[in-house]
Amino acid sequence: MTRLRPERRETTAPSSDQRTGGSIGSLSDARGIAVEGLGGIRERVRLRRDQRDTLSSWPFHQLGAHLAYKARRAGVPFLEVDPAYTSQRCPRCGHTEKANRRSRDHFCCRRCGLAGPADHVAGVNVRNRARSAWVLVNVPVPAPG
Repeated sequence: MTRLRPERRETTAPSSDQRTGGSIGSLSDARGIAVEGLGGIRERVRLRRDQRDTLSSWPFHQLGAHLAYKARRAGVPFLEVDPAYTSQRCPRCGHTEKANRRSRDHFCCRRCGLAGPADHVAGVNVRNRARSAWVLVNVPVPAPG
């Protein structure tokens, strides 16, 4: 009995699609993609000295451009929304207060008691802002009359 060697395949460096998790999923089924505008994030965020190199090397613009390109290619709307107070605003009652964020990871509304992971709550707020913006962008132009 002879033993067969497995075939060797050459490997290459991962492409940008592979580094960002492949395709964005089934974009044709999506209604749209909304992200926070990340412009000026380096000036807004305060970090320890040992973390500054990591933040300054993040390609925020490249990520946004890649997402916009993929969405446009698939015919899916792509919006950047204002990130102001998305992590402090309650999506249920609209109450905005710094104290709604008890910690970095947890959100609890001081008015209505809605609680949950802070990132999830911020994501819901981004989605709601994108829905509002999308309605304003797509309002039909009244016919001259």
